[in-house]
Amino acid sequence: MSDPVDVLIIGAGASGAAVAWSLAETKMHILCLEQGGWMNPATYPSTGRDWEARFFSDYSPSPNIRARPEDYPINDDNSPIKVVNFNGVGGGTVMYTAHFPRLHPSDFRVKSLDGVADDWPIDYDTLVPFFEENDRFHRETRRCRRCRSAAPVRCWRRR
Repeated sequence: MSDPVDVLIIGAGASGAAVAWSLAETKMHILCLEQGGWMNPATYPSTGRDWEARFFSDYSPSPNIRARPEDYPINDDNSPIKVVNFNGVGGGTVMYTAHFPRLHPSDFRVKSLDGVADDWPIDYDTLVPFFEENDRFHRETRRCRRCRSAAPVRCWRRR
């Protein structure tokens, strides 16, 4: 492609796709680059009986185990955190089955409340309009009848 672009977005995961969508009606020329390809939802593990086994192969959270052509090795031997990523359109949402729960107000104040890490420089209320826009766009968040939390489809809280 040799046409000039105004905006180059690296990655078509949740954030990159949201930025591309938010700019779609502008007159700008937007290019979104993704390391992997489009996924076929008909081949997702949830469509077959072997979905649990596929967690240890082609849909492993570890690119080292998954070993798709678009994956790259990650050395997390000395890290307590094991990365969960996916190289393809949708990015990590492919692994999380597009489940993106809202943060809680306390998540922004972990230093103040729990004495760990740092507080965010913004608060929950600053992001509420964006959470609501995301909810409207995806139409996936519904209020749980039992606990009134914003929970996708069903609530995982104890009864």
